[in-house]
Amino acid sequence: MSAALIRPSATTRSRTLLLVFGVGAATGLHFGLLHLFLWRNWAAPITFVTASLGYSAVTYLLWRYVFPRLRVENLGLSVTLETAASLVAFFILSFAVVMIATSALGLPGLLLHPEGPAMTITITPEDRQRWAYLYAVLPIFPTTMVTIISYHLVFQRMQALQTRARELSELAATAQLAALRAQLNPHFLFNSLNSIAQLIHVDPDRAEACVERLAELLRYVLKRAEKDFVPLAEELDMMRAYLDIERARFDERLQVETDVEQAALATLVPNFILQPLVENAVKHGLSRKVGPGRVRITARAAKDVLMLIVHDDGVGMTDATLGQIYERGVGLRSLRDRLQRLYGPTHIPAISSRPGEGTRVELRLPARLPDAA
Repeated sequence: MSAALIRPSATTRSRTLLLVFGVGAATGLHFGLLHLFLWRNWAAPITFVTASLGYSAVTYLLWRYVFPRLRVENLGLSVTLETAASLVAFFILSFAVVMIATSALGLPGLLLHPEGPAMTITITPEDRQRWAYLYAVLPIFPTTMVTIISYHLVFQRMQALQTRARELSELAATAQLAALRAQLNPHFLFNSLNSIAQLIHVDPDRAEACVERLAELLRYVLKRAEKDFVPLAEELDMMRAYLDIERARFDERLQVETDVEQAALATLVPNFILQPLVENAVKHGLSRKVGPGRVRITARAAKDVLMLIVHDDGVGMTDATLGQIYERGVGLRSLRDRLQRLYGPTHIPAISSRPGEGTRVELRLPARLPDAA
């Protein structure tokens, strides 16, 4: 990314504006009070502070928009171009400020021939016009020097630190997501093997079929291990393989329904997003229920939002248990942390439950298509 395209954060902009305009206002107030003390000119503080704020505004515009576009590999040439741009900008500004001030105060201007009576102590109109020229020329060079030095020592340093902080934040986010995935995969594998182990002595043929389905799941996990997002259709295929393993253990007690819009199938979702939800529905909702139980998976895509719902009609939970839902297992807690890291805290699972009526988990995610991603 080029320097011209770097966008400072709100905090960096606020600090930069405070630096530039704070120093400018302080400098203007200093000269204004000095003139007030020497010449008893009560308009001097207002004039100098206003002019200094104008210099501050030009300084910030040079830092923000001009200097980044003048950067070249050679530092000497870069400083030369910045100096030239600053001299032109401050020359125009300085002469404009003095012309406005002299006109407002009724003093001899910079362009017209000076007229009017001489003041006491032999101060002629020509002298006053020469002072006006002095006020117009003198600020140009020191202001240019301060602008260039501050840009290289302060503003660029702040930009570099901000860019570095953003890069470190992205690296930390990537590392955390990888850690959450690494935590989830062994957790899922252990639960699946536990289900198969219960079938080996009871129904070896069904256990063998479950091992084959588990092999498909592991291939899916290995194939998608490095991807944060996959199409929802692939997640649903993986979910069917997982439910086949669970159905072998629960037999006819486990019923599964899917209601997925065709438009939602191509939407990208975080990989392994459905497995913890369905696992919780089966393990905590249906396994303790007497008689058959149903898991329903719903997907709707509308207005750039993908809504995923996993609903079971199992035993449900009390409010106290629901309040500690993320402390009860690894899968749901890891899913919450991943969604918070990927999308922000407003996209964590919305969970509702009633004892005897089941549990409903709703996810509202940004609808991203492969081409847009």
